[in-house]
Amino acid sequence: MTEEQLAKARRLAARDGYTTVRVEQGYIENAPVADGWADVVISNGVINLCDDKAAVFREIARILKPGGRTAISDIVTERQLTEAIVCDVNLWASCIGGAMQQQHYRRAIEDAGLQICEMRENPQYHFISDSARGATVTFGVKSVSVLAAKRG
Repeated sequence: MTEEQLAKARRLAARDGYTTVRVEQGYIENAPVADGWADVVISNGVINLCDDKAAVFREIARILKPGGRTAISDIVTERQLTEAIVCDVNLWASCIGGAMQQQHYRRAIEDAGLQICEMRENPQYHFISDSARGATVTFGVKSVSVLAAKRG
């Protein structure tokens, strides 16, 4: 998060009276909180931008309390992306270049010690650019929502 994003999140939490919300700057693969600290982890379209998605899911599992939940919205693919797509800066900016195959995404979540409660497509989500729409058709790129809980 940028300083501006942090300031806005803190300002909105204070404005709306959220006293149990904590906003910290950190990396998604190494959150600045203790093991078993969080009841809920929410991620909206960020994990596809991380190089090591398995590390992200392990970190989510680490910081969740037993029985804690995570709600994730992200971009996945049905088929392996080509090197040309993975290296295309415009497709990275469109959240496609770093997308993981859906079956590998599910496995990484489960391997981290999280149980998937629900995984569904978001058919109302549409990409804007021609290249992004083309990748959607060719590689089955899609938006998904995942609800998972920490085992234990």
